[in-house]
Amino acid sequence: MTKRSLLIISLVALVAAGSFFIASRTRAASDLTPKEARKLIARMAGIELPSDAVRVKDISTVGNTAVVVAQVETAFRLVKGDKDKWRVAEIRTGDRRWEDLDTLMKALNVEKTARARAELESIATALESFRRERGFYLESKSEAALIDNLNPRYLARVIRVDPWHKPYEYEGERDRFTLRSAGPDGQANTADDVTLASSSR
Repeated sequence: MTKRSLLIISLVALVAAGSFFIASRTRAASDLTPKEARKLIARMAGIELPSDAVRVKDISTVGNTAVVVAQVETAFRLVKGDKDKWRVAEIRTGDRRWEDLDTLMKALNVEKTARARAELESIATALESFRRERGFYLESKSEAALIDNLNPRYLARVIRVDPWHKPYEYEGERDRFTLRSAGPDGQANTADDVTLASSSR
């Protein structure tokens, strides 16, 4: 059994249970125009929406990041599943095709995984600079203590949480370290973890 619903969604942050985050990576965020933001939102996560279905309300910038508050008009197909509960199954794109929400979330998690790996690489590079200067890695089981010791001398940007909004994990001894994101499932030591160790560099 299906049910169609036309929704206008207010968006701030990433597409994760109905919210979107727009960040300009190729140039300064202050250059992001409402027209460009509208186009980026209309093409997010591999789906195409007509740009007139996106209304940009506000753009605020910090460094090379922009948070865009927008309204997106689209349709969702809901399906009644177990125990008579409704769930969002598909989203309708601009060409009127229905796209499976699970497939879109998987594509989004691939992008987030790449971003987590890049952030862990940045932290690991800072750790190597720390070790070259001091002769050892930071001994700690706290990511917060790690970043406090690396920023701003070795790491220009404070990086504390992964793309799924969970804190990065750090375990460091004098001669080795491990950095970890718990990945899409939010559970440490599972198959989708993003891990970087000193010996793997």
